Amino acid sequence: MFHRLAVHFISRYFADMAVLFSPPMPHLPSDDITGLGVLFRLKQNGFGAFPARCFYEPVLSLRALGRPLVVAAGPEAIKAVLSTDAASFQRLRMGRRVLSPIVGEGILVSEGAVWRRQRKAMAPAFTPRTVPTLARHIAACADMTLPRVSMEKPVDVFSLTQTLALDIAAVTMFSMTSETFGTQLRTMVTSFMSGIGQPRPADFLLPPSVPTLTDWRRKRFRRRWVALIEAIIAERPKIGAQDDARDLFDLLMQAFGEEGGVAGQAVVDEVATMIVAGHETTATALFWAVWLLANAPEWQDAIAEEVHSIDLSSDHAAAALPKLTVTTAVVREALRLFPPAFMTGREAVNDVELCGRSTPGGAMMLLPFWMLHRNPELWENPAAFDPGRFLNGKEPERFTFLPFGAGPHVCIGAQLAMTEAVLVLARLVQLYRFTAVDDEPVLPVGVLSTRPSRSVPFRFFPRRSNG
Repeated sequence: MFHRLAVHFISRYFADMAVLFSPPMPHLPSDDITGLGVLFRLKQNGFGAFPARCFYEPVLSLRALGRPLVVAAGPEAIKAVLSTDAASFQRLRMGRRVLSPIVGEGILVSEGAVWRRQRKAMAPAFTPRTVPTLARHIAACADMTLPRVSMEKPVDVFSLTQTLALDIAAVTMFSMTSETFGTQLRTMVTSFMSGIGQPRPADFLLPPSVPTLTDWRRKRFRRRWVALIEAIIAERPKIGAQDDARDLFDLLMQAFGEEGGVAGQAVVDEVATMIVAGHETTATALFWAVWLLANAPEWQDAIAEEVHSIDLSSDHAAAALPKLTVTTAVVREALRLFPPAFMTGREAVNDVELCGRSTPGGAMMLLPFWMLHRNPELWENPAAFDPGRFLNGKEPERFTFLPFGAGPHVCIGAQLAMTEAVLVLARLVQLYRFTAVDDEPVLPVGVLSTRPSRSVPFRFFPRRSNG
């Protein structure tokens, strides 16, 4: 049941759809762009790499230096590639080339029996029964950080969400704090994302056996990154062999800990994967939610009314989650407009028909989720920030809204990510009213995740004396 003010707001606010905030976007290329042109633009920004015709053509066939490149942006095409005909497609080799320096052979890049073993080992840490424990940790971390947000000077919100998300990842997944290693981790992840983590056309077009200068730089990064992850693992308090697993790390040790090295290379890779994926995606989702609310203060007020009398402390956070309907709708709308995983890729393992079009074996498949989420044939007023589309029991069709992917490789941490984003955003709005310091455009930059184009300073004002 929505609070009276929220219901009143929703009915009044949407009486005039023109007032909805539509965030700025990068310019799209012309419809006659080549496949090679798409690959070059992907290095800079995945939100500006694909032509507008992808909104209307479910399957777009291009070529890049003679190799087939297929953009599958329609729901039926994406459903076939990720779910109903998933066996006809494998993960794009480019993904392994670009991501392996930071995730090794972790679950984000593995295939077949290795992937199944990894998924089975990690699944118990992400079941619904873990939500109360996760919610307690998330709320405790939020209460350690958010009340200390400066109200005297502008705050870099993306840095704030990165710090908090990393703290939460350290506690919930590894029973640690990020106090000693947080800064170094954030620095290395940001360096990777803005540099060697950007996919080059060569990453798509050259076989793995042909190294590039960027590959050499990635190997150098890999050595420093693994050393940092191993140092973090060495600091973690250990449990006895007969003790029950406390968290994801213990489950990983039980499954992979004997595979060589101090903790086993498999454990190192999965720890790195969970740190990167666990904090990067949630940090970006939270940033965009906060930025959107700063530009749509009516929705910020609606959340404030919703959380006014809700106990969001660590002991009551799990019970509060079902009551946070407006907050959840805002998070989902932020994920629709700015999905952290804005795109995925596959490769056809044999000739296959996709939405009536023949796709040859070996074709590179690009699936831009962000275009699916903004398709005018699937969404009303698709460019606008409109959390109301997720309220009153409204649910989008399964393969029109995929912030966490779909099929066998759907994000294993989706529930944790939603729990974290909703609880943190609710607590932030409960404590503060916030505005952006300037009105300069902020564009989404899609490389490995959806980051903002610039640092955005915010002003925070106390909403009430006791949070």
